[in-house]
Parts: sequence; C-alpha cells; structure tokens
Amino acid sequence: MVHAYAARRAAQRACWDEMVGFHGRVRRGWRELSAVAEQLGPQGLAAAAAEAERLLDEDGVTYRPLGAAEEQRWGLDPLPVFLDEVEWAVLEPGLAQRAQLLDSLLADLYGPRESIRSGLLPPEVVHAHPGFLRAWDGMIGVKRQLFLAATDLGRARDGGWCVVADRVQAPSGAGYAMANRRVVSRVLPSLHREAEIHRLGPFFHAMRLGLEQVAPPTAEAPRTVLLTPGTHSETAFEQAYLSTLLGYPLVRGPDLMVAEGRVWRRTLGRREPVDVILRRVDSSFCDPLDLRPDSELGVPGLVEAARSGNVAVVNGLGAGVVENPALLPFLPALCQLLLDEPLRLKSVPTWWCGDPDGMRRVGEQLADLVIKPLARGIGRNHINGWELSDAERDDLRRRIETEPYAWVVQEALACSTSPSVVADDLFPQTLTLRTFAVASGPGYQVMTGGLGQVRTPHLGLTARQIPPTSKDIWIRNTRGAPTVAPWVREATPSQILPMTDSPRVIEDMFWLGRYAERAEDTARLLRAVNDRWADFHNSPEQHGAAALAVLLRTLTEVTGTAPGFADVHAGTRFTSRSPELLSLLLDEDRPGTLAYAVRRLTVASGDVREQLSTDTWMVLGGLERDLHALAAQARAQGPGPDTPTAISRVLEGLLALSGLMAESLVRDAGWRFCEIGRRLERASHVCALLSSGLGGVRSADTDSLVVESVLIAAESIITYRRRYTARAGVGTVLDLLLVDRENPRAIGYQLDRLGEALERIPSDAERMSGVRELLGDLRSRVRAADTLALTVEQADGDRPALRTFLAGMSTDLVTLAADLERIFFVQAAPQRPLAGTVLAAESW
Repeated sequence: MVHAYAARRAAQRACWDEMVGFHGRVRRGWRELSAVAEQLGPQGLAAAAAEAERLLDEDGVTYRPLGAAEEQRWGLDPLPVFLDEVEWAVLEPGLAQRAQLLDSLLADLYGPRESIRSGLLPPEVVHAHPGFLRAWDGMIGVKRQLFLAATDLGRARDGGWCVVADRVQAPSGAGYAMANRRVVSRVLPSLHREAEIHRLGPFFHAMRLGLEQVAPPTAEAPRTVLLTPGTHSETAFEQAYLSTLLGYPLVRGPDLMVAEGRVWRRTLGRREPVDVILRRVDSSFCDPLDLRPDSELGVPGLVEAARSGNVAVVNGLGAGVVENPALLPFLPALCQLLLDEPLRLKSVPTWWCGDPDGMRRVGEQLADLVIKPLARGIGRNHINGWELSDAERDDLRRRIETEPYAWVVQEALACSTSPSVVADDLFPQTLTLRTFAVASGPGYQVMTGGLGQVRTPHLGLTARQIPPTSKDIWIRNTRGAPTVAPWVREATPSQILPMTDSPRVIEDMFWLGRYAERAEDTARLLRAVNDRWADFHNSPEQHGAAALAVLLRTLTEVTGTAPGFADVHAGTRFTSRSPELLSLLLDEDRPGTLAYAVRRLTVASGDVREQLSTDTWMVLGGLERDLHALAAQARAQGPGPDTPTAISRVLEGLLALSGLMAESLVRDAGWRFCEIGRRLERASHVCALLSSGLGGVRSADTDSLVVESVLIAAESIITYRRRYTARAGVGTVLDLLLVDRENPRAIGYQLDRLGEALERIPSDAERMSGVRELLGDLRSRVRAADTLALTVEQADGDRPALRTFLAGMSTDLVTLAADLERIFFVQAAPQRPLAGTVLAAESW
C-alpha cells in the first residue's frame, strides 16, 4: 500500500510530499508510520478512520461552519504528520521571532508609529484596515499586546516552509490540536507509545503561567476568565475545551460588568473581580460603548477598564490590525527596524495593490494569483484567480482599481501533500499547518506540534468548497527536551479561589437537570405504554383494550402532546403501529416527545460544556445516535421498527448520564440547581401521571393493568409488590408515590431534596421567604395527605379529590419553579443595540 502511494507520488513530482519527498522514497522520520499503514492494510485503515469518527463523537468534538445552523463532527484523519527535529529546529525560533515582531509592531502602531514615520510602512495599510481600533490608540503600557499568535504555514515547490497568514485576532485551533492528539493516541496506541514525539501539555501549562504574568500588578491571585461569543460560535467546542484545560471559567459578555473602574464577574449572590480576560470575541464586538454599538457580545465599558490598567485583555483589543495580509511584504524591513535582526521565516510572495508593482501584477497575472481583501469577514474571503471566468476577472480587476489600497495579491502556493485515509486507501492531500506561540517570560513558547489541515481535490469543486480535514502534527523528540516550569505549585490561602458560577451557568444547569429528568420520565412512560400496546392493540381481550386506551390518553396528557390519543376509547382497534407513538418517540421538533427532550438536553449541555466531563458527551452522543438510527429504520421499514430496543437503549444512556451527574459533578451551586431542576421535573411528572392514570375509575381488571403500568412507569413496581402484596390498590399506590419520603420516585421525597438543595444555596432571606413558604406548604400538604380519602369514587367514575389535590400540587410546583427563575436567573437587562443585532463571525 505504501509502495503504491510512493510510486504514484514519484510519478507526479508536482510538489513535495511529507512522507516520500520528491523522489518516492519513504523519509526517515516516517518509517514507523509507513510500517503501521502496511500492517493495517486497506481494512485496517478504514477501521482506524471509523474509530476516529466514533471517538470524536464520544468526546463531543464539533465545529460549526460559518453560517451553518447546526454543529458538525470535527474532521480528523487518523494518520499524523511527522516533522523532523532538524526541520523543527529551524521553524521554532522563526515562529517565536514572528510572534515577538507582531507584538512589537502592535506596540508601535498604537504608540510612536515609527514604522509609519520612517516610511517603511504606508499609512493606508494600517488606517484602511478595520482591525485598527482608534479607541485603543495609546495603549503602549500594557505588558503584552500579543499573548497568543497562530501562524499558517505551507510548503513552497522547493519543499521549504513559508508563512501564508498570521492569525492574532482571536486565534483558534490550539484546543483542537490537543483534542486531535487524544483521539489519534487512542486510534494508533502502539505508534503513539513507540514514536518519540513532543507532548502538547507543556504548551497549555505555559499558557496558564503566561496569563498570570500579564495580570495587573495589583492582583495577588489573578482571576482569569475566557470570554466566548457563545454556543453559536464556530469553535464553541474548542473554547469550552480550553476552559477545562486551563481551569478558567467560560463567560459571555452579560456575565461580566464594569463598575468602579474595573471588570467584575456576576456570580450567585455577589460579584467577583476579574484581572485577565482571554478573549475569543473579535475586538470590535467587545465593547458596545467604545466600539461596535450593535454588539450584544461584549462588556460595556471594557475599553476604559483596560485603558486604566485594571484588567488585562489578551490578545489586546487592537491586535486584529496585524492580521492584515498587506503587511507581509513589509515585514522584513519592519523586523530590522523593530527587532534589529533579519526576519527568519519568509512569507508567500505578496504584493500590496497600493504599490505600482502590485497593480501591474493585477493587470498581467490575475488569473495566476490569489486575491485577498485587507480584512477577512463574511463575504470577504480570498479569491483564486484561476477559478474565475474572464468576465468575473474583469469585474474583480475593476473593483481593485477602484480601491487598490484595500487589496493584496499573492503567489499561489503549491503546498505539500500528506498521505491520508480516503475510503480504504492512502491518497495525497494538500497540507497546510497552523502553529501556535504563547507569551512566556520575556519571549514566546511555540507549541511543539500544531494543527494540520488537508483537502482532497474534487472535480467540479473549488478549493473553498472542499471540506477540510484536520491532522495531528508530531514533532520528533529524541533528546528529551525539558518542559516548562511545573504548573502544580503550593498556593497561599489568599491564592486559593473559590469555585463560583454565574446566573447564566446555574440557569443552564437547572434546565439540564429538568430535560434530563423529562427525557428519562418520558422514556419510562413510553416503554410501559408500548408494552401494553404490544399486548392489546389488536387483541379482542376487553379489559386489556380498555387499559390500553386509558394509558394512551395518559401518555398524551402527561407529555402535553394533545390531541394525540385524547379521543381514544376502549373499543378502539389498531391494525398497525400508530404513527402517533413513533412521533412521541422520534419527532425532535415537537415539544413533549422523547426526541425533543433529548435534543433540548443536548443543547442545554452544550451551553455548559465546560462544566461537564468528556464521558458526558459519550453518553449524549449515544442517545442521539440511537434515536436517529431508529428514525432511519422507520423511514426504511415503514411502521415497524424495533421500538422497545431503541427505548431501552435510550433509557440506558439516560441512566448513565444520571449516574455521571450524581457521582462526577462537584456539589457547587451549578450542581444544586441541576438537582433542583431534576426534582421539580420528577415531582411534576408524578403528579401528572397519578392524576391522569388514577384519577378515573374503571373495572377492577382494567384498573389492575393501569395501576401496574403506572408503577412500572414510575420505576416502583418491585417495591410496591414487596410492600403491598396483601392490600394492593390505588390508596397504597398513593402511599408509595405521593407521601413516601424514602422512595426516590415519590413526590414527598422530591420535596425533601428540594428543601435540602435550597438550604445550601446562598441567597437573600427576604427574597427567598416566599419560596420557602410555598415549599413548606407543599411538604405539609403531602405529609398530611389522607390517601384513602383521596381515592373516594364518585358515581360518575371519577376521583375528584385526588384530581383536585394533584392539580393544586402541579400548579404550585410551576409557581415554585417560576419564583426560583425570577430570583436567581434574571440578570441585568440586556444591552439594547443602537443598530440591528450583529453576531461576530469567527473565521478559521
């Protein structure tokens, strides 16, 4: 297999190949990988790719393409890219120097502007770029303008690396590089163990230490947060993953406020100072007062707080200006000016169209060049001249001639290829490499690895239409290079920061608990009803048919999915599986269904991804896969999919999730609100189940089947049989599911747990007085309930006392939930933009 790949690449000789170079011979650093590929063979390679996909699903590694409505699985080829130590020894200092140069250039552009005064840099290159923020001008006293830098590299035709672009606005990818390493090390464990490669962990340790170093000098124990645009960001997964890697809270703009000249984080019942903000929100969206007034992602007053030196924002709010591709042709001279040394890494040949030479190339070579606007953004991406028609090139040429200062043209970079798994074979894919450097001490530490991106050419598709796939980058480490200073260090009591959650986080945890319980309760009820359906939907047995009708109506009432089965009666006969049952199981757009609850559970979990372990995502991914598989089976086979097995598998996943939440989450405020949400939801569900299932009176035979199904749905049938063998009846069911304070499924038990959770939450006693009074009343009513009196029947076949009692309980539980939301979740009024709301687009 490898020999066939090498032969194909030797015949092409169009560009450098990472594994076989120009001449088709496996390079020294790739021999272990080539041996593994040969050993795996076609089937093994396909299995490795499938295993990588499975692990990405389990870890919840996702990416949202710009403009997409849903997240998609992160693409990863299981075969890593090896870089030789000698080659890396040249690249690493060049990347560190480049980060130092860009940091110095930022300090100059927002300070003395010697680069412009000297004539080395045309002022139009800077002032025409939207990344130059005039509100940031004069910020030359901060420790670092540039904390984290990303540099995109590609190989030229001669095999040498050159810089394609710099990413410093809010560079993404470092977290994905670590996620890739985790997956590849599990897909190819023997190769990972035996290959001598550098670890990625020291880079993140250096990042954490570096964030402490940029804090204001007055901060004894710096409090750092990671500012995110939210779950609709392209790289929402990575931001949450970085939050867990670094141990810093993930916050959104409304979680922060500026008061008394500094930034504060809103937490439960109080506010906490913030010293460092690692931002992933584009600069112009960070402050609606001094920057974009239409942004709802930022913190009003952040610019002023940063200018006063009370908070460090990294990267600096004006950093985006040095992403400008028009700077590339001027960097060699600027490096000599600012660092007094030659530039180590060359850039891809680039010409600014504001120069005559650039415009000459636009006129003569446009079909062979890459055309880029000065600033990236929605609708402002690079254009490949050879992909345009003659008319389109003429139109583009006229646009450039109108505003020449706003465009650059670049030579098309050949890029190298790397072997990747496509189906069950190795194919060459064009490779680009993103590297990362983080401020550490006086200089920059470069990640000894990076994030590769490969694309396979497809007929009829442009380069931008080809979906990218990522690669793990392995750097040889035969000399055992030392790591950074240890991050595990003893701390003084004043440096130990308490774990706190914002109102947004506790609200998300509250709904996570509610939807987790709702999904579990719905799955149990669906399973119980489906079992009766299997027994009696087409049976002449009278009592079974009557019980089925009661249970179907109960299912509709409890899930709130009317009309559903509301009109089903005892004489209804079904000849095939009801589409309504499938809808209640699979329709994720219909409130009340199992699929809807699972989908909302996944969304709620995504909102607090940084709070949850990777095992949680393995469970959640399995839930959605099971439901989607059943939906596909239903479409393929009509109305007869294996519903019981699917419900059981979903229920298994929900039970696993419940165990994770019970045994893995720290008992902080977030967990307690998750518990409150779960207890409120379970109490409400049992109220509805008892009212609908037991509120009416049927024959003894019919009621026996109904009562049994209600107990099964409430996960209490075994306890009931053991406890009430001699005196089974509706009254004893109420003893077990209504007033029993030791049964984890009873309403009384839920109210006790609610009281315990609320007592542990810091709150204002006066504001909570109404909640405590209402909860106390609910508990008193349950304790005083006369279950025999509640079962008294009327002549019309109803139990009005039971229905009235449970209706009052349900209403008060809704009121209790609403009061808790009002007290704890309502934050400051949302910012009202002066223009239409705009969400920042984070570009790869």
